[in-house]
Amino acid sequence: MNKGKLFVLSAPSGTGKTTILKTLLKNNPKWKFSVSATNREPREGEIDGKDYIYMSNEKFDHAVKFGDFLEWEWVHGNKYGTPVGPLEDALDEGKIMLLDIDVKGGLTVMEEFPDETVGIFIEPPGDEIPEKLEILEERLKARGNEPPQLIVKRLKRFALEMEYKDKFHHHFINDKLNKTIEKIEKIIKES
Repeated sequence: MNKGKLFVLSAPSGTGKTTILKTLLKNNPKWKFSVSATNREPREGEIDGKDYIYMSNEKFDHAVKFGDFLEWEWVHGNKYGTPVGPLEDALDEGKIMLLDIDVKGGLTVMEEFPDETVGIFIEPPGDEIPEKLEILEERLKARGNEPPQLIVKRLKRFALEMEYKDKFHHHFINDKLNKTIEKIEKIIKES
């Protein structure tokens, strides 16, 4: 049996990464999704075990202490972690697994599984950083599910995240959602 593959999708908040990921999984039902753990409260419509594994702060810290996460990170005031077990299972079973993960976490996955991981960085449209930031701010406000101070935090992180894009195997500007999905799907199928 062939070894499985991990595909890390990383992007600044508001870039469309989650929409891209959900479409890829819908179009390819055999592909798996790495469900991250978090200590944050669920957003409206999110399902425990499907969107995230929701944990108390104590349970999250326990999982960190016992090495249950490949990596974990503070992001926008909350903890997020990638459970290592499902990744190893997917690789052993020859499955394709997609990870929706922040930039630093994505780099950690690529370091830990260098031969089995393909990193994909998605950035917002726009020619220059100020234009990209403006587009992200509009998108984050349009979601309507985050307080203004969290939007400010997410936008502050943007420049740092963009510095890492060249460390990923592929990067795309998400100016046309369907085209971006097609390109990413092609890379996954050809890897």
